[in-house]
Amino acid sequence: MTAASTAAAAMDVAARTLKVSAEAVLSCEPIKHGLTNESWLVRTRQDDVVVRISNTAEQALQIDRHSEALVLAAVDEAGIGPEVILCDPAQRVLVTRYLGDTWSEADAVKEENIQRLGQLFRRLHRVSPPIGVRRVELNDTLEGYFRTLQERGIQPALTTKALRERALQVALKLRENSAATLCHNDVHHLNVTDDGKLRLIDWEYAGVGQRLFDLASVCVYHKYDKLQREQLLGAYTSLTELTTWHRLELACWLFDYVRDLWMAVRESSGSAAT
Repeated sequence: MTAASTAAAAMDVAARTLKVSAEAVLSCEPIKHGLTNESWLVRTRQDDVVVRISNTAEQALQIDRHSEALVLAAVDEAGIGPEVILCDPAQRVLVTRYLGDTWSEADAVKEENIQRLGQLFRRLHRVSPPIGVRRVELNDTLEGYFRTLQERGIQPALTTKALRERALQVALKLRENSAATLCHNDVHHLNVTDDGKLRLIDWEYAGVGQRLFDLASVCVYHKYDKLQREQLLGAYTSLTELTTWHRLELACWLFDYVRDLWMAVRESSGSAAT
């Protein structure tokens, strides 16, 4: 679909979902920060909503839209995610209430905001996962990406035997003696809104997984130094043992590695489709 046709589809979805006429739609602006979807901010006389139309190879990128729908309902109720107006995994369409602008990169590294993020993670990880939400087993995630790249005949430098073995060992280490919780798994400034209360958007990689891997996402995306990681961990938990710090460092290494694998798979999806 062209940009114009996708915008028209977004306006149509918004009008039908909000039960208003096409003439009630005042504007439709692309939201440019998504990598796997096309999202549009649609404004009507009464509502501002975000219409997301998925355009990605979901299986290869390990996205489960039905699980995402369950997560969205739970975090909406908990006041951690956006209000869901329409969620139709079969049609790859999601409509949520617009929460306002997302953070800038500078916002994510402010000391007070690092503290707030730690508290937000704590709230999130206390939410009871709905029945049917997928489990995010990091070793399975790794194996899935390895398999996809191999099937496509792609062997980037990051899939050497030594790196693969280390990544799988770290994944198993993080799972040891750790209770799985509901996690977002992709927290960075463009997924944080702030109207005085922090909320997270873009839950497509959410699931029941390892909580320190969740914290690692923001650490890696924003290149937190040792002090900033300690601030985040301190706001998240009263545990200050060296083992907890060491596990967060392992989680950061693994998140960075998984992110690179994801990028390799995403880049290969276009060539695989041709």
